Amino acid sequence: MLVKRTIALKALVTPELKDEMLQDLHSTLQRLELELQQIEFQGKRLLLEAEKQGLQQVAATRQQIEQEKEKRLEMRERLKQKTAEVKAWEQGSEVVQGAVEGWVKVKPGDDIARILGAEIVIENGKIVELRHE
Repeated sequence: MLVKRTIALKALVTPELKDEMLQDLHSTLQRLELELQQIEFQGKRLLLEAEKQGLQQVAATRQQIEQEKEKRLEMRERLKQKTAEVKAWEQGSEVVQGAVEGWVKVKPGDDIARILGAEIVIENGKIVELRHE
């Protein structure tokens, strides 16, 4: 019988992987800072327009602006935490990069933990090990 399984994709930590991850996180943080500035700028304009429509509209607009800012601030905090995690990675350790799905043939007597615990280990974009094929 064929069954579909999730296969963990792990990467060996190398200086190149760390640098790439930190650059990606830095770029995302920069983009997020720009979004926060845009929200601030556009928020002022929207509040001025809302004042013309009454206090209820001002309150609703202000709430919407604050919600958008809060989302970005929470994301910024998560990105800063992830940056700290990446900086703490030790060379040669393994980190989960994601998952892929694949099919496996099973038969009576197979070790289910071995079948479901499959992993692919990569180093600098190349597969270096297949575990529990």
